[in-house]
Amino acid sequence: MPRLKKEPQSFLASEVDGELILVHGDTGGFFALKDVGFEIWKSFEDEADLEEICDNLQLSYDVPRQECEASVETFANQLVGAGFARWC
Repeated sequence: MPRLKKEPQSFLASEVDGELILVHGDTGGFFALKDVGFEIWKSFEDEADLEEICDNLQLSYDVPRQECEASVETFANQLVGAGFARWC
């Protein structure tokens, strides 16, 4: 699976009541991450291997591997599309 890298120079982040609010500095677009999305975001500081993220999620959640990989990749593509991360 590909690797994902955060683009910290592109956004501001703030944690509020268990949610992480990401605001893109150029576009004003934002994400509100909670639950599993927030857990995925926290699971990598700078760069993430999506396979490792799925390994960790499967320790906590009863989800089939294929479903986990598809969901994590979809989420990662949303982050990339919004400018909060990039593929590397």
